[in-house]
Amino acid sequence: MSNYFAKSCSYCGREDATLKKCRGSCGGDAMYCGKSCQRADWSMHKKICPTEGKSVAQRLTFEVSHSPGHPFAQLPAAPLKAIRRMDGIGGSGMTLLFSDHLGIEPLLPYAEMMMGSCESEEENTKQARALADNGDCPYELHVTTPVEPTLMKLKPEEACFNIAKFPDAIKALLSNGIITDTGKRVKIGYYSEDFPVCRINAPQTDNVEDIMRLQKMQEEMLNRLTINRP
Repeated sequence: MSNYFAKSCSYCGREDATLKKCRGSCGGDAMYCGKSCQRADWSMHKKICPTEGKSVAQRLTFEVSHSPGHPFAQLPAAPLKAIRRMDGIGGSGMTLLFSDHLGIEPLLPYAEMMMGSCESEEENTKQARALADNGDCPYELHVTTPVEPTLMKLKPEEACFNIAKFPDAIKALLSNGIITDTGKRVKIGYYSEDFPVCRINAPQTDNVEDIMRLQKMQEEMLNRLTINRP
């Protein structure tokens, strides 16, 4: 059975304990079998590992307009920032946060809808600023869906995007180059359509050790509960 937390090559997907970390500006975010895999992956990896004077990092801020029927359909386009985070089984996932890259004004109607209206303009502005600064109130906590390795083994930077629930956001992510469609598709649960597997062109913001530590704490807690049960 595949190990959820096994280290695998960002290009070919091979699992190996002897993989080498990239020594570029990404800080070792990607790992490779060797130079051949690293060179072959450079056209994609350079988006999160820019070289001074040769390439620039992928911009992770963007805007999303909403289709009719969406709760935000009557509001202006939402200014957002994409964050790559691990999902519940150690794979890549994505969270969308509100962003102030266009200033505070575009966030005012979102703050009012999500937090309620205030009595003064100053309080409205403070509330909108808190929306951008507070990761506890995201636009969407997960626009990705974990994929069991037994169903499809994804590479470290790949994730399955839920186009059934978040079509507007995923369309904007693709058009802004924040994610790249790999062409792979996977069937998830009861959904009628297959979901796209996309590469996330953003650095990881947490790590396997964090996930494994939390998992160990949960297992220990469950063990204690089992032992103490009459």
